[in-house]
Amino acid sequence: ALSEMGVDIIEAGFPISSQGDFDSCKAIAKLGLKSETIGLARLNQKDIDRVADAGMDAIHVFIATSDLHMRDKLNMTREQVLAKIADMVTYAKKHFSKIEFSAEDATRSDIDFMIKANKLAVECGATRVNIPDTVGTVTPQAFGYIVRKNYDALPKNVRIAVHCHNDFGLAVANSIAGVENGASQVHTTIMGLGERSGNASFEETAMSLYALYRVPMNINTRRIF
Repeated sequence: ALSEMGVDIIEAGFPISSQGDFDSCKAIAKLGLKSETIGLARLNQKDIDRVADAGMDAIHVFIATSDLHMRDKLNMTREQVLAKIADMVTYAKKHFSKIEFSAEDATRSDIDFMIKANKLAVECGATRVNIPDTVGTVTPQAFGYIVRKNYDALPKNVRIAVHCHNDFGLAVANSIAGVENGASQVHTTIMGLGERSGNASFEETAMSLYALYRVPMNINTRRIF
C-alpha cells in the first residue's frame, strides 16, 4: 500500500535484530515494489552483512556521536567513532551503492564533531546523511539551524534526511523545519507510531508539505485520507 501511494523509500526493518525481522525484510525486498527498500544496521560487519543477505536495495547505518552516548552506551572515544565510520562505511560500500548514514543523537552532539562525522561518512561512500533528533529534545528553530549547518558543509549531491521523535510534540514541526533548511527526505511513520511518544506522523508531515509549502513529491496525497 505504501508503494502504491508513492512513498519513495520504505525502511523495512532491522534485519540483525531477530530472525522474524530478517525474514520480513527479505520477503518485502522480493515484492518488486516501486519503492526503494532499505534496511537498518549498526556500524559493524555482522549487521551490514545481514542487510545484504536480506536483499535490500539500500542500507541505513548509524553510530552515536553525542558525548553522552559515546561514553555511556558505546564506551568509545571520538577518535574510535571516527575510525569505525571510516572502516564500516567503506565496507558497506562494497555491498551497496546507496548508503544512508545517521549520527545517532545528533541534536545532543557537539555540532562540529557531528558534521565532521557526517563529512567522513560521505568521503567513505555515504550517499545520504540523516540527522536524527533521537530523543526528541530540540526545538524547530534549533533543529533548523543544525540541518542548515550540515547542508552548508556537505556536498550538494548528498541528500539530507531528517528523523524526528515526538517526546515534546514537535516531531512534525521539527521535520518541516528541516525541509525549510535543506533536507529533502523525511522519516515518518503511519499515524506517528513509534518508540516512546512516537515519530513524525506521515499523514501530517506529507499533507503539511503538500498543502502549506507546495513541496513537490511523488506521494499521491489523494490516497492519504
